[in-house]
Amino acid sequence: MLRLFIIFVATANAFIVLYAPQPLLPLWTQEFNISIATASSAISITIISLAVSSFVFAQLLDQWDRKKVILFASILLIFPSMMIYISQSFSSILFWRCMYGLIIPGILAVMMAYVSEEFPLNQRGRVMGVYVSANVAGGLLGRVISGPIADTFSWRTVFSIIAVYSMVVAFLVWKYLPKPNYQRERKKQSFGIHFKNPALIGTFTIGFSQFFAFISFFTYIPFYVAQPPFQLSNTQISLLYATYAFGIFSAPIAGMISDKIGRRWTMSMGHILGGIGIFITLWPTIPALVVGSSLLTLGNFASQSATTAYVTDMAADSRGAATSLYLVFFYLGGSLGGWIPGLLWENYGWHGVVFLTIGTIILALLSNLFLAGRTPGRLKVSEL
Repeated sequence: MLRLFIIFVATANAFIVLYAPQPLLPLWTQEFNISIATASSAISITIISLAVSSFVFAQLLDQWDRKKVILFASILLIFPSMMIYISQSFSSILFWRCMYGLIIPGILAVMMAYVSEEFPLNQRGRVMGVYVSANVAGGLLGRVISGPIADTFSWRTVFSIIAVYSMVVAFLVWKYLPKPNYQRERKKQSFGIHFKNPALIGTFTIGFSQFFAFISFFTYIPFYVAQPPFQLSNTQISLLYATYAFGIFSAPIAGMISDKIGRRWTMSMGHILGGIGIFITLWPTIPALVVGSSLLTLGNFASQSATTAYVTDMAADSRGAATSLYLVFFYLGGSLGGWIPGLLWENYGWHGVVFLTIGTIILALLSNLFLAGRTPGRLKVSEL
């Protein structure tokens, strides 16, 4: 139980630093006199650097002790938060946001590999559900607290609090995360074998598509609800992210369900539920936004829980490289999801975001149908 708790808080820390700025974007457009698309780059630049870092380190993560990497990355996350606190320009903020992205794979990719090796296959869906629920909790906490803190104190205070939390997490990892017992050293050339596995290619595409849709939705919804007919305050916008709470429960439950009925069925149900949620937000009312955001969150994290488990199911060798490659595609989708809708916003507004994100969910469903199902014959658990 203690090990699961450390996995949870360390993973949540990475997502807090990733998503905390989202409710702050309207504030930054005013303070630094920048456009909406420029402000949103504070999210996309972190995700781009995360994807690049995941790719660069994919061949190396299997060579290093999992706990040491997680601990080192947890310590390094303290410093960008401290530097953003004292930043005087938006370009400085972007630089340190980029540094976040270079560090985060040391937690996320390695933690996925750690979970896949330290827990038995028939528990993997449940434990990956805990990992994904930490994703949800971190994203929820980062988004929900940043708006009220910025309204009460300043946006700089948000990052000082994050720095303190990162210090606590680094201590907990050092003191209480058990050393890996089942990690095996892999050959560096094993990196390329994952591109010969159609099931993994399909799963990488699913990760790309689902995160594109999710980041698009929650990056641009603050701009949508800050305008008429809603005109919500920063605190009210942050509370809209409270719908993330549904994901805290859906992720572990979906993980357990996927252990029973299969990963791909669970992924598909999550995609469909999320697509329905996005479509509902075309009705311009607060209840529709709350219901739509809730359904998207339920569906996204149910699907993500099954998808992360499926990656480690399908990668019999070099799981650190496999999880890193999954994160490359996953966060490439997120980085494009944080940027491309900004190009459509001026002409199409929220309708453009909705139809673009539904299109990527359809891509995820097609990848599940035509690629992810081409499983190796050795798989005995969590297949169709």
